[in-house]
Amino acid sequence: MALAACAQAPLPSLGDPDLDAGRQTFNRVCATCHGPNGQGASAPTLENVLATFSDCTDQQQWILLGSKRWEEEVGPTYGDTDKDITAVMPSFETVLSEMEIAQVAAFQRLQFGGATIEESLSGCGL
Repeated sequence: MALAACAQAPLPSLGDPDLDAGRQTFNRVCATCHGPNGQGASAPTLENVLATFSDCTDQQQWILLGSKRWEEEVGPTYGDTDKDITAVMPSFETVLSEMEIAQVAAFQRLQFGGATIEESLSGCGL
């Protein structure tokens, strides 16, 4: 009985299996640094994710490469606003599949960036 009281109720569906999978990946992998509500913790807030990465493929590349490889392969700044890389973002190339990266990016754009479901999914190739 005590275990049942500690169990969390499942979150309501976002209406799409890719977005639901993206939320699960975010909660499992990203929330520790970006905060459970994308508000930022040891990593920046995600509320401006659409201003930072207007193109989801750029956001996916950032997640894939991480800050060190991005700096080596792309340059010392990231995003549409050319922010200087000042923090460490790990590479998720060996942690997440390409599909999981697309799903988590779509979820972040919907949940924290204010994109619509359709914009989030199509913009991220889902």
